[in-house]
Amino acid sequence: MNRYTLGKLVKFFFHWHYDIRVTGEELLRDDATHLVLPNHTAYIDPLILFSEEWWLPICPLTDELFMRHPFYGHILRKADAIEVPDLNKSAMSREEGAAAAGQLSRIAIDSLAAGKQLCFYPSGHVKTIDKEVIGNRRMAYEVCRELPDNVRVILCRMRGLESSRWSKLKPKQHKWRRTVTLVFEDHTDDVRRWAQTLDRRAFNEQLENWYNNERTGD
Repeated sequence: MNRYTLGKLVKFFFHWHYDIRVTGEELLRDDATHLVLPNHTAYIDPLILFSEEWWLPICPLTDELFMRHPFYGHILRKADAIEVPDLNKSAMSREEGAAAAGQLSRIAIDSLAAGKQLCFYPSGHVKTIDKEVIGNRRMAYEVCRELPDNVRVILCRMRGLESSRWSKLKPKQHKWRRTVTLVFEDHTDDVRRWAQTLDRRAFNEQLENWYNNERTGD
């Protein structure tokens, strides 16, 4: 079974359980190379994104734990996912973590330069409070500072899975039929400008403001 057939099957399953509404999907239908940067509300976010955009060969950067899962790992390998080591391992020193993060940034930059459609989460983790927090994470900043000329940056804001069984937020709200929204917006010019004029923390704050639906700076 190829990734496109699998994507459509997964989409059918999700639409049976969720009312999924997508805005701005047409931004991904041109001939450009896209870097998709979503917020991360729940563990199942990547699969929903993959199933909705089954026609676009997006390569997600995925945590090694998901790649080892027999079901999710199979789907992610079909999506040509790039395995990301767990940078929060207690056995990993700060220096080792910084080196690994730098290698991931370089992999992402080189993949985009080669024309690969790429997706990763700037926060690097499922959110644990009501707001998306990227903090001092470095990958999105470093990639956008060296963004190849052929790349468009599409931000994706997902809503509706907060407090679901796939979320870290409590209390859990068990609903059979949830409305899940995905909003895509092209912020290529903004992201390039932020990466060149702001430091890492301020750059991440601009992304946080957009994910949390707050006004971004000029």
